[in-house]
Amino acid sequence: MVTQLQPDVRAYLHGAEVKKRYIRVDEVANEYGFSIEETEYIAKAASALYKLTRIHLVKKERFDEFMRHVYKVPGTNKQVIKKFARIGEASIIYSIGRHRFIELARAAGATYKINGGTGGTVLINLEIFDEYMEQFRQPATPLKEPLFGQKAGEVSE
Repeated sequence: MVTQLQPDVRAYLHGAEVKKRYIRVDEVANEYGFSIEETEYIAKAASALYKLTRIHLVKKERFDEFMRHVYKVPGTNKQVIKKFARIGEASIIYSIGRHRFIELARAAGATYKINGGTGGTVLINLEIFDEYMEQFRQPATPLKEPLFGQKAGEVSE
């Protein structure tokens, strides 16, 4: 039996929320607790602001990547940029298993142990770890067949 796709967008939802790639500036401002001017400034710094004729959009993934070290203080609207994180929190941020993350953080030289001996607190310097992770970045490979209206080797966003 062949399953036919429905021409209606509801066919793709299946009861789940759609993950938006681009969202309006005011939605981002509400999510992060910034003013619209602050949001546009930060989005521009993150190269995530797209000014169309009548609307300003933010590329959500790029903005979130830029803001990933920002921590919202519970009970307030204050945002704090974290330079250090505990191992469990940092492994969640990077989506790497806890033990593998510890190995990588040690190799990067990004670990700080406070109150030495057993039971001390271990913190990870996220900036040093970011720099270390860049060495694992894969180079872009050109497509065999160009996308619609592109020349071979040309990359679009």
